[in-house]
Amino acid sequence: MELSVGAAAAAVVACSEDPERQCVVARAVSDGSTGSFAATYALKEGQDPSRACAQLTAEPVGLQKYYSEEPAAPDTVAIRSARVGRLLEQFSSRLGPGATQAPNSVGALGEVPGEDNFCDVPELSVARVEVPEDSAGPAQSFAYEWSNLRIYNTPEIPGTQFVADLRYTENGCIAEYQVKGIWPVVNCGSGTPKVPNEALCDPYPDFEAGRLRGSGINPLFPVKCDPVALICVLTGDVPSDKSP
Repeated sequence: MELSVGAAAAAVVACSEDPERQCVVARAVSDGSTGSFAATYALKEGQDPSRACAQLTAEPVGLQKYYSEEPAAPDTVAIRSARVGRLLEQFSSRLGPGATQAPNSVGALGEVPGEDNFCDVPELSVARVEVPEDSAGPAQSFAYEWSNLRIYNTPEIPGTQFVADLRYTENGCIAEYQVKGIWPVVNCGSGTPKVPNEALCDPYPDFEAGRLRGSGINPLFPVKCDPVALICVLTGDVPSDKSP
């Protein structure tokens, strides 16, 4: 059977069109690090940096996309900081059946990126670690209220950068942050004791220096070795796409 010229042209156009882009979230663990993204916390204006709740520093933050089993329900994304995991470990002996634990924040994720290439998660559940008072010490309360989570999705940056707002509460002390994260988490400490090594953040190998492979970080991302966390963190904006 022969196709008409119009039908043939339509078939060529249909085959040449790109499939609809999906909202993806990068996931992996690099160099034994915990979590998927290297995140930095910047206090919003007007915050008192001396308070206990204003001390959050760079750390791995895990993001995970979950596909809905119901066709009509949206997919979701969960976010959890490495510090929450450390709190659960630190207070494990005091977290009995009556303690309230919700270590993950979860929110609905759109199917496709918007015109600005961001996949938005405007609202998420609150992550909490509640330690009851007992003979070992007073009650402790920690809450992470994430909002405006935006994950950047383009062919060059396929779900490997995010930005979000965070309202963090520690025993009644409240601080607000802007958070930026990049995938993957790359350790950049070397020596004994470990000190920052900027070369470990370089996306390109250096054969003369004996470094046979790069960091695995997208070359579009301006990064540095955080001197405290000893992981490679973003120094620029999200997105880091150089194209207009």
